[in-house]
Amino acid sequence: MNKIEKLIAELCPQGVEFKKLDEVCNAITAPKKLNKETYQKKGLYPIIDQGQKYVVGYTDDEDAVVEKDEYVIFGDHTREVKFVDFEFAQGADGVKILKAKNIITPKFLYYLICNTEIPSRGYNRHWTIAREIEIPLPPLAIQQEIVNILDKFTELEAELEAELEARKKQYEHYRSKLLTFNNINGGANS
Repeated sequence: MNKIEKLIAELCPQGVEFKKLDEVCNAITAPKKLNKETYQKKGLYPIIDQGQKYVVGYTDDEDAVVEKDEYVIFGDHTREVKFVDFEFAQGADGVKILKAKNIITPKFLYYLICNTEIPSRGYNRHWTIAREIEIPLPPLAIQQEIVNILDKFTELEAELEAELEARKKQYEHYRSKLLTFNNINGGANS
């Protein structure tokens, strides 16, 4: 029996409780939404939107800043999910900023939403569907243990991706050197 199984047997012998997503978090409103034409390449505060890119730009507009805390950013149109634990500004529209209630750890909420099948409605809003989805809600100790495990795997995945990218560059370098015959015997036609 692994650590999580032991914790489940000890802390919730009757099984894990399920709750709707909107019962475990609140959607908060950013003080201001920034339009793309105001994004800067550098600035004091990163801008987070619903796109695939984690940070889409920067701003110096203090009136747009969402205070530092732990948030899950849900792309209402795109279904992209991001975890943010720093000050930021919300870019454009279509972003749900979710703040975990005290019954769920923010990172556990993030991993749950990332791994929840939310049916596509095209470019329509998805939070109306997502908020009704029932999710498992084990005790906080179990949530934290799951987060620790998933964080370790995420870190390992990033390391492996970096290593793979380095090996690809090394391969391309040697392939280019080995298949270029211009420098052999003074040139290609010598």
